[in-house]
Amino acid sequence: MNRTSSEQLRFASKWQKQGRCHVWTGPLDRDGYGTFYFRHKNRRAHRVAWFFCHGDLAADAVINHTCRNRACVNPQHLQVITSTENVLRNSTSGPYLNSQKTHCPLGHPYDRSYTGKRGTVRYCSICNAAKQKRLRAKWTGTDKLNV
Repeated sequence: MNRTSSEQLRFASKWQKQGRCHVWTGPLDRDGYGTFYFRHKNRRAHRVAWFFCHGDLAADAVINHTCRNRACVNPQHLQVITSTENVLRNSTSGPYLNSQKTHCPLGHPYDRSYTGKRGTVRYCSICNAAKQKRLRAKWTGTDKLNV
């Protein structure tokens, strides 16, 4: 038996089928992902499951659990996506929650946007105009005049 086969057998002994998921019964990390010692290093179990089924994975690649179960190692529930997609798919993340907002804190619609270093930023033109007016007054010193 070659090395990969023995590792695959050891891996297979660490999960149980629960519904459609293959739930990791081995150790979990603090985030709830399974961990598996593979090739002289502790790795996340779902990444090892991906490797066994699909081959190498880039170190910066993100694997999304379509079942939303972090302990699942079912390769059919895993897909490679960008880190941006991963954040926007997580319904508890700040970027996801902000992407769902349609109005500014004062109730005006987000009607403008620009693309900067941090991606696309949406803003309200009414509040932005008021902010620019305040800044212009501050820069010119007219906000301190008692006129």
